[in-house]
Amino acid sequence: MPLPRLRLPFLLIAAGLAATGCTIGKDYHRPELPQAAQYLHQAALGARQDADSANAAELRQWWTAFGDPRLTRLVTVALAQNLDLAQAQARVSQARAATGAADAALLPSASLDGQAARAYQSVQTPLGQVLNATPGYERAGSARELNLQASWELDLFGGLRREREAARADYEASEAGWAATRLAVAAQTADLYLSIQGLQARLELARRQVDTDAALLELATLLYDKGLVNEPALRQAEASLAQARAVVPGLDTAREVALHALDVMLGAAPGTYGNEMAAAGVMARAPRITA
Repeated sequence: MPLPRLRLPFLLIAAGLAATGCTIGKDYHRPELPQAAQYLHQAALGARQDADSANAAELRQWWTAFGDPRLTRLVTVALAQNLDLAQAQARVSQARAATGAADAALLPSASLDGQAARAYQSVQTPLGQVLNATPGYERAGSARELNLQASWELDLFGGLRREREAARADYEASEAGWAATRLAVAAQTADLYLSIQGLQARLELARRQVDTDAALLELATLLYDKGLVNEPALRQAEASLAQARAVVPGLDTAREVALHALDVMLGAAPGTYGNEMAAAGVMARAPRITA
């Protein structure tokens, strides 16, 4: 027996509401990964988990623990000007906007638009001449229109909810990527800075060694001329000086490469921070990790 026509729409609405409890696709379950009972140096670093908010703030700016104001300033500049970090921040903003759009897709939407027009009737046309002869005729005419539209897409099979879950997962992943990029930029900047300081110290020692070996060769030559030392001793002094001089260009080249890499990290032209790094400054000291 066919159903009455009035009951059929209500049955369809009831079926649709019942179907909203079903969502297509499988729910995400975090995979089980084997993990060790403890990691290396866990005992020394475990105390940081109970740190207060002040210590947490210091951990977010760990480079300040080196006690070098110039290092702190350069890392701050790198975080503000690095292009990779700017791209990661843009991806976070894009994912946040996609999450907002996915949330809005589950809500009702409405639009309101209107228009107005005003026209004048010409009195030169036959119709205008007839109307103009009518008492109380107004040439100007106005028309106004206001439209309101509302819609709501029912998520019967859960497709929109899955899109929202995916958008939120992308947003969380983009935030994690930004945090990782920020950490990498700060770590690489600090590593380059400390490498430059180490290379400069080694270069200074190498040049001092050249001066010392040159003085020893001069003394060996004087003693050789007086017959107080043999020729092998003189040749050994010459070889020591040549070896010391050969170390200097390699260290100088490595220092220049590190300086250019630091300029790239800071988003500056090569040579921008060369003079500043060549000037004497506070030598960074390694922070002490306590249990």
